[in-house]
Amino acid sequence: MLQQNFFLKSLLLLFVLGFTALCLAQKPAQIEILNANSLEYDESTGKKAKKLIGDVQLKHDDALMFCDSAYVFSESNSMHAYSRVKIIQGDSLQLTGDSLIYYGNTKKAILRGNIQLINKDVTLTTKFLDYDRTSNIAYYYNGGEMISRQQQDTLTSEKGYYHANHQSFYFKENVVLTNPQYKIFADTLKFHSSTETVYFLGKTTILSDENFIYTNDGWYNTKNNTSEFYTDSYIYSENKFIYGDTIFYNRDLGYGEITCNALIKDTADYLQILGDDVTFFEQKDSAIITQEALLMQFMDNDTLYLHADTFKIYASYKYDLDSLNNDTLGLDTLRNLLAYHKVKFFKSDMQGKADSVVYNFADSTVNFYREPIIWSNENQLTANFIYLQMKNKAIDAIYMEEKAFIISIADSIHNHFNQIKGINMVGYFKEKKLYKIEVHKQAETIYFAKDDNNKYIGVNKATGNNMLIFLEDNTLKSLTFIKDPDGIFHPINEPSPKDLILKGFNWNEIDRPKDQFDIY
Repeated sequence: MLQQNFFLKSLLLLFVLGFTALCLAQKPAQIEILNANSLEYDESTGKKAKKLIGDVQLKHDDALMFCDSAYVFSESNSMHAYSRVKIIQGDSLQLTGDSLIYYGNTKKAILRGNIQLINKDVTLTTKFLDYDRTSNIAYYYNGGEMISRQQQDTLTSEKGYYHANHQSFYFKENVVLTNPQYKIFADTLKFHSSTETVYFLGKTTILSDENFIYTNDGWYNTKNNTSEFYTDSYIYSENKFIYGDTIFYNRDLGYGEITCNALIKDTADYLQILGDDVTFFEQKDSAIITQEALLMQFMDNDTLYLHADTFKIYASYKYDLDSLNNDTLGLDTLRNLLAYHKVKFFKSDMQGKADSVVYNFADSTVNFYREPIIWSNENQLTANFIYLQMKNKAIDAIYMEEKAFIISIADSIHNHFNQIKGINMVGYFKEKKLYKIEVHKQAETIYFAKDDNNKYIGVNKATGNNMLIFLEDNTLKSLTFIKDPDGIFHPINEPSPKDLILKGFNWNEIDRPKDQFDIY
């Protein structure tokens, strides 16, 4: 029985000691007075207070506080500090201000006046700041300014938060970040001081001498000038509008990448380029577009649609001879588009296909390589190499080199075709219609003739060295052989099938795009 009582008493003693230790551990630390030139007790405030004057130094946990004068309320474990107030916490945070109210039990500090929060390279200035030492979060309102000395950034906003544990700032309302190279206007920004990265959390615009950037979401590293933008973001630079779901951009290199729903709009050349994967080089005025690449160029109530596996936009240069004659070095910039693999295009009056196309915007020439085919109204034009000369946004001439061939339907019921063949050809256009053709070397033609009642009466088959043809509404108006002419006329029922087809004939209507959606 004695042993049992001793055991119960021991348990009770351990419980009491443990509960006492727990209470002591949970009891908030008291504000300590480390120094003051004078100390007196003051009850004028209605509470017992220690009034400290001159070189006041206090401590609470790991925070040191300094001021010219203070009231310390021991019963409530709080204090009021005035004049040249400073709080130092560790080696990363320093706060100064004109006045301070501090609550030791909750570790909350209320600073007013000319306040500065200093965190290594960053200094925040405001007049109203509340600081919670438990969560290590400071909050300011009614305006504030942050300066990063190393990056020469100055940021102002109506209110903001500082998370000391993560060394990050949140700025809200009328946020403006000013740098010697750019200026940012935003609704909400987050700044991570350790990585020197700005995060955009709302409508944001970035202005610089090089471009204008808009985003709703993204980040910008102020140290290495790299950024990434999401959600309806775009970049506008020198008549170029760049849009995409995700845009990565390196300001120093002028290099960027766009992923998904990319759009490059050139207002100077009236064109738009779309794709799902874009790499652009701003300083070189060049870009590479893949994944559903599409070009649209707007031309006087009409639009050219061009599709390929890959687009490359690049700039080339030529010397300005007038400048050279004046002893000055002058360069003219020529902008080009290279489209390659499975190229197709559609325009209301012309369609085509080729393996690759080079489009020079400066002199308005379009070059087609590897088995090109051009369809113009009723005509199919083929050659080993074709290039178009544009004028006033409309086709002016077409040059066909090596194995040039023009085919058009004469009679769709009987599959009769008018044909023109030669080594080289030049076709001239007027009001978007082919009206004159020059055939150079080994000219051949098959043409179905009609009578005055518009009925077919026979077939003209002729050869010569050079030939000049004039058309009117796709109908032969005149044909002239320049050298070595030879021809024969067959009545409509006489010629054999071999006499109706020239060697190399290949009618390829099945590949002709019917509309802008048919180019894919």
